[in-house]
Amino acid sequence: MSHDSHNAALRLVDDLVADGKTHFTFGEAQQRFGQSPSATGNLLRRMLTAGLIDRVRRGHYVIRQFGVLGTPSVAEEVALAVGAAFADIPHRMAYRTALDEHDLIVHPARSIHVATSRRIRTKTLSGRPLHIIREPETSIGIGAIACGSSWVSGVERALLDAAMRPNLVGGAAVLAEAIATASNKIDVTALIDYAQDLGWAAALRRIGSVADTLEVEGLAGRLHPLKPITADLDLEPGGNMPHCWRDAHWRVRWQQTPDEIASVVKH
Repeated sequence: MSHDSHNAALRLVDDLVADGKTHFTFGEAQQRFGQSPSATGNLLRRMLTAGLIDRVRRGHYVIRQFGVLGTPSVAEEVALAVGAAFADIPHRMAYRTALDEHDLIVHPARSIHVATSRRIRTKTLSGRPLHIIREPETSIGIGAIACGSSWVSGVERALLDAAMRPNLVGGAAVLAEAIATASNKIDVTALIDYAQDLGWAAALRRIGSVADTLEVEGLAGRLHPLKPITADLDLEPGGNMPHCWRDAHWRVRWQQTPDEIASVVKH
């Protein structure tokens, strides 16, 4: 980077930081730089090469922290990259990403799961696979909490997400791990209220079945169905494995025995 370009880049970063910005768009950069789109694009490419900024998706950038050059911003903080990429778009970091953010699972999430009502064509975010889960805009904010410039499922919503679609978090064993790990963090009233607001009776039944069967401290015996149970439900929907065990109270069919799930959770 030439001396003039370096100075222009530092001025741009300084101006953004002075205004409390952690991320910006191409349009904002052009306005502050005061040059043509071509000149602005050239400057941003030089800043990317120099490690001053990181491109999270087309037209969306985050400012890098000094001392972490060469490490994608999403590795520093997923919320920073998601906040930059989804600025002004209703969204929520969800499913396995949310479980990871709350330290409810042992193995970190490689893909980034974001729930939004918008159709997003971007396939990666700061070099990591981006998985978009379409939801009605009315449900995006239910149980969501602020996370930097982004939003993430709170503990209760994260568990409901995982219980509604276990395949997105790694299956029934991961769901059980998250429930057991979160036991002392769960607001039971909020969990039931969110399930009611979302109309997710099935998710609450799966959580109740796991909590009662594995005798999860602080949660076992404290949940109740949202409505009368009239049919069986799979703990892990869509699986082709034969059912090994059936919870008679919640009428949830498990593809693994409780002992097998318990051994994974305790491990």
